[in-house]
Amino acid sequence: MGNLIILLFGVMMDDKVDFINKIFSKMNVKMYNISLNILKDKFDAEEAVSQTFLKIIENIEKISTLPCSQIEPYCVVILKNETMNIIRKRKKIIYVENVDYIDRSEEDYNIEEEYLETVDKEQLLSCINKLSDDEKFFLHLRFVNEMRFKDISELLKITEEAAKKRSQRILEKLRLYCEEGGLNVSNI
Repeated sequence: MGNLIILLFGVMMDDKVDFINKIFSKMNVKMYNISLNILKDKFDAEEAVSQTFLKIIENIEKISTLPCSQIEPYCVVILKNETMNIIRKRKKIIYVENVDYIDRSEEDYNIEEEYLETVDKEQLLSCINKLSDDEKFFLHLRFVNEMRFKDISELLKITEEAAKKRSQRILEKLRLYCEEGGLNVSNI
């Protein structure tokens, strides 16, 4: 990875290298923290950040023409996309240590309850998958990372009121998807 960046820097103009270095020094830690909050894994977070900077380098011509106020949000969107790519890759891999091997006695175990619990979760996940990537990302920030609307609004460069409204619209959309699928959604 380091050799690739050195090669890329070798063929770039000094002003582009300086521009990338400024972006890196300004946003590296912030990007790492965002991806770590989402991915919950240091190695995956580092991978997301490194892939983001490779994309930034690839698109430096376009990024350098953006107004200063749009550079950081543009880079965060790239990071979000790279983070989502890692999440998609993860879904395709099943890790043995994540599988529960619980020795249950016959009286504790009710296969009907487990089935109903699994079906509800699968149906809800299916409804969530109908949402756009941006909507899923917003829900992830709000409910998985438990971020406040104020923090989300700062990250997405929108007003706090806009973040609240967006949340309401996404949850209403999710409620409609769930009702279409016959899922009881009284808690959404």
